[in-house]
Amino acid sequence: MGVLSRWRRRRSPRRAISEEEQIARYVYLLGSLPSSVIEKAHADAFRDLPPETRREMFDRLRPFMADGERADPESGDLLAVLVRRAEERRARRAGAAEVAAGGAVASTTALAATGTPADPRDDIDPRALLGSVGVMSVVAHHFLLSSALTTYFTVGAGAMLGGQPAWIGDVTGVETVAVGGMDGAGFDAGAGGFDVAGFGGFDAGGGLG
Repeated sequence: MGVLSRWRRRRSPRRAISEEEQIARYVYLLGSLPSSVIEKAHADAFRDLPPETRREMFDRLRPFMADGERADPESGDLLAVLVRRAEERRARRAGAAEVAAGGAVASTTALAATGTPADPRDDIDPRALLGSVGVMSVVAHHFLLSSALTTYFTVGAGAMLGGQPAWIGDVTGVETVAVGGMDGAGFDAGAGGFDVAGFGGFDAGGGLG
């Protein structure tokens, strides 16, 4: 099935969505997009953050920074690279925990027995970081509107994928056509066990206006 059979120009205006839906969509895409697309979209989103917020994020993400990168701590592109590294490490640790039952307990036991400090990168959750500095909703908003995301789903590899969530059309400006009886791959902005209401208990940041 070709690209045109899955996509068509949107004829109706985009539906306004809640902050909770916006964050849920953002988190869904973090788990489904190629890391290169995520990095480019984050670079767009981070450029408009206040300098003091970027500095705080750089400071928290310092364990992921190479020595040669410390000379330019204000770059939105570099910040996106650091978040990508943190996301990749988070994903690897989550996968390892699923494979090895009781992995977290075993790790804690080993630390207590050997006295070896844990890798500081393991304590950094990039998604929780965005919430703790109060910019989760702002970043999610700009991430969803980024040119990198639109390009991926309209003329990039994402244009060839079937069964995309119906709301992808809200992001790209084209309307998805259900494939094989699926409308949006069954994705519900509030489903999948993700607590968008508090994102683990923090305030998403709000205030896009």
